[in-house]
Amino acid sequence: MSHPARAALAAAVLYLAVALFANRAVLADPFTLLPTPTQHVEAAKPRFRLGYEADQRFVVGYIARVARAVALEPSEITDTGLCAPMSRAYTLGEHMFGQGLLGALPYLAARDPIFTFNAVTITTTWISMFAMYALAFYWTRSFPAALLAGLLFGLHPNRLNNPAHMFVFGNAWSAFALLAVHRLFARQRWIDAALLTLFLWLQLLESFYPILSLAIVGGTYTLCLAAKHTNALPRLAPKLVAIAILAAGFAWLVLGPYLEAQGTWEILGGRNRMLLMPEKYLPGAPASPGWILFVLAALGLLDRLRGPRHADDPRLPLLLAGFLLFWCSVWYLSIPGLGRLASPLVSLASYIPGVEAVRALSSLQFTVFLVLTVFAAYAVLAIVELLPSRAAALVTVLGASAILVQTFHPPTAHATFQAQAGLQAVPSRPPDDELALLEKLPDGAVLDVPLNFAPMPKLRMMPGYLLAAGYYEQPTAACYNSFLSGIQAEVERLTETLPDRRAADALSALGFRSIRVHHDRLGSRNRELAPFFADPKYTELLGQTDQTSLFRLTTAATTEDFAAIAETQTPPSRALAERARDEIVFRFARGAGPTFRHPDPIEPSDVLVRWHGPTGDLILESPGRMLLPPALSSHDHSDRPIEVAVPNEQGPYRADLVRAAAPEVVLARRYVSVR
Repeated sequence: MSHPARAALAAAVLYLAVALFANRAVLADPFTLLPTPTQHVEAAKPRFRLGYEADQRFVVGYIARVARAVALEPSEITDTGLCAPMSRAYTLGEHMFGQGLLGALPYLAARDPIFTFNAVTITTTWISMFAMYALAFYWTRSFPAALLAGLLFGLHPNRLNNPAHMFVFGNAWSAFALLAVHRLFARQRWIDAALLTLFLWLQLLESFYPILSLAIVGGTYTLCLAAKHTNALPRLAPKLVAIAILAAGFAWLVLGPYLEAQGTWEILGGRNRMLLMPEKYLPGAPASPGWILFVLAALGLLDRLRGPRHADDPRLPLLLAGFLLFWCSVWYLSIPGLGRLASPLVSLASYIPGVEAVRALSSLQFTVFLVLTVFAAYAVLAIVELLPSRAAALVTVLGASAILVQTFHPPTAHATFQAQAGLQAVPSRPPDDELALLEKLPDGAVLDVPLNFAPMPKLRMMPGYLLAAGYYEQPTAACYNSFLSGIQAEVERLTETLPDRRAADALSALGFRSIRVHHDRLGSRNRELAPFFADPKYTELLGQTDQTSLFRLTTAATTEDFAAIAETQTPPSRALAERARDEIVFRFARGAGPTFRHPDPIEPSDVLVRWHGPTGDLILESPGRMLLPPALSSHDHSDRPIEVAVPNEQGPYRADLVRAAAPEVVLARRYVSVR
């Protein structure tokens, strides 16, 4: 084994030990305990802990589902069954494909969501350190510089203290991507093009934040390399084109559905942005890089003033890229003579697809730290070059010790970062009798009752439902994301309508085959629902614990033919329209027969409102979009509003609503007086 390989192996072993130490709180029982930041446990306001633990339980259950799909059913990775009956529900929040990929082997080994999450947390910390080691060693060829750079990058408290949102700071693949693009321009080989493509794909599997960071830093650095290597561009052109095509295609596979969901559901926008004030990067502030990284990065830049270390010294291009990223992460920069310059992301938000859907743009700080860590590696290189080998080894040991003290020693950490890197273990495994009950689930979607998507009930109910969903394979109505689609409101309404048998038929038509009743959350509704759950015509008891009962829901006959809800001879329904565009409420009704079930995918349809005058002549066709009834049982109806253009002339009209794809079938009718 060569010396660099032995050095890399030693670094990898050390980093694994450090990652285990950072997560030591859960090692006593990784199947039961979840890591919670000490700062939340000790916070004066319990809502911080409530919000964090709610997010974490959702993430644990969801990562398990993605990991199961990666390991056993790769075709299901984009549709893991949450928020049923919605398809591709990951577009309502974070996709966490990267975490699912890392969790595939742990899940196969244990088939346990909490163990899988803890394994992914430790692996993420280890990869971040080793990725920076590889990048720093390539540029400095110094083991001390690379080793300390890996520790500085991977042990920031803002990273270690947030395992529930590891996808937000998941930028380890960005370090590998920078390494690959540098090697590509330096060597112009296809193997480096393939590696760059691979690392870009892996980074795309993380959340939007590190993707955006890499686009800024990597894009700037690549342009600088291209400007310097203009003579090599003809030879590089086929490789760069191939990389661009493969990366863009993969990006569309991962991120394209988000844009489709934005257009389909009119969501993924209008969020309050979270950026930083520039001073938040100072030592002791929330986004402080830490005294050690701050000082070493400054020394690394000063060392660059003496001249480049090699032909492709990356510091000046990365300085430009890092400045652009820093500017994007803050609300504004105050420049003498120019005043306040707003963050480019704020100024260009309406022009960059997806930016309106994200808020934690302050997370760009983690790639600012990446750039600073590269500078710090060159500072360590400059220091050890001045020392004999034994002294250099001592400096390495002292430097590593100082980084560990700065991160984990409470007084030092609070003075440097505003927070110590500390995690406490919280027992989170569902009771054994609850898990045994989940083994009795029949095929088909699971409905948890009560089901409430209002902000506080959602925060208190859904994470527990979704943590449990990590232990079974069936789809679930539970949904906990940044956004909600109209389907969740429909399922919630039907659930609240129980014990109405029509609601039960509609839920069955939507694919729900079992109901988990949480008696401790139902309160007075326990008595109201008792006759329904005791009726063998609709439910069958499969098992129960002290707080939960599991029922099988009887299957209802269904039809997916829109003709089943076609307008029939119903009493005239009249409305008044007083604006050029007005809201008209249409009633959709189902007569006798099987329950109508909207064909997949259940999403808003293009419709036409056809306005007929008193003589029956067609006066106007007004296009619109609306979610047609997902399910309607026999002798049931659903009233649904739609805002459309109305005729210019006053008078009485007959408004027929049809699907644009099948205008010959009138689904609903309304008589409207236009003023």
